[in-house]
Amino acid sequence: MYLATVIARQGKTYIVEDEQQKQHQCHVRSQAHEAVCGDRVLCESQRQSYDVIASIQPRVNQLTRIDNFQRTKTLAANIDHMVIVIAPVPNYSHLLIDKYLACAELNRCKASLVINKSEYLSQYKVDIRQLEDIYLPIVEHFIIASAHLGCGISALKHTLMTQKSILVGQSGVGKSSIINSLFGNTHIKVGSLSENIQQGKHTTTNACAYPLGKNGKIIDSPGVRNFTPILSNKYQAANGFREFKDHIGQCKFANCQHLDEPGCAIKAAVESGYISTQRYASYRAICAEVSS
Repeated sequence: MYLATVIARQGKTYIVEDEQQKQHQCHVRSQAHEAVCGDRVLCESQRQSYDVIASIQPRVNQLTRIDNFQRTKTLAANIDHMVIVIAPVPNYSHLLIDKYLACAELNRCKASLVINKSEYLSQYKVDIRQLEDIYLPIVEHFIIASAHLGCGISALKHTLMTQKSILVGQSGVGKSSIINSLFGNTHIKVGSLSENIQQGKHTTTNACAYPLGKNGKIIDSPGVRNFTPILSNKYQAANGFREFKDHIGQCKFANCQHLDEPGCAIKAAVESGYISTQRYASYRAICAEVSS
């Protein structure tokens, strides 16, 4: 038996890395829960076939979303740092950014924002100052980058060297291209952007972890066009907004959902400029997707 970390999945086969950085191919026992990238697993060695994942160790956190078929899907586990990648094209969504940030906050992992394809900022009239005003106070790192030109990649690499990070974002924003730039090679297949619908084609079908530095790992996740975090109620949604926390508990009513109630401290903070109107709009949109 040995402990290992899941670093990739290929069909029904898992690639795990043991504590000596040796990789093994494994199958998972039918009674075990489905393992995901980042899981710590206990494996049994097999002489004449693939090793077997016997059990999954308790997770520190897990990044889970609801897919287009309303099914719960876990992207990765035991993450220290979420790197949200956007680009001038395809058009980025504040709501999507804020959903990722809420997921990171609720899972107690750091979050950074990377604006890739900086060579297109002027062409697509991206308001960087607006993005800075909204997100600089919230994220760990705000990096303007271009995987194509190589700018911003060193700064990003510096933030990834000592922690387990995951790249998330829409299809076509260049997550795989960023990883290629980080490693200085092109071992990851990169898809071209669809010119007709301006939405990226999916090039990563399963999350895959790559070692970076002595202790770092970076996970490339499948691109999505929508992301909905798992929330049990509207009160949990408010806890996903870091800047709300100084005001939660100061409302007139203890059960305030910060929507249309009188005497709401969150709405007062929005009106006074302490909370971004864009972020508050995202909060209301997320609450509208929560049933209770």
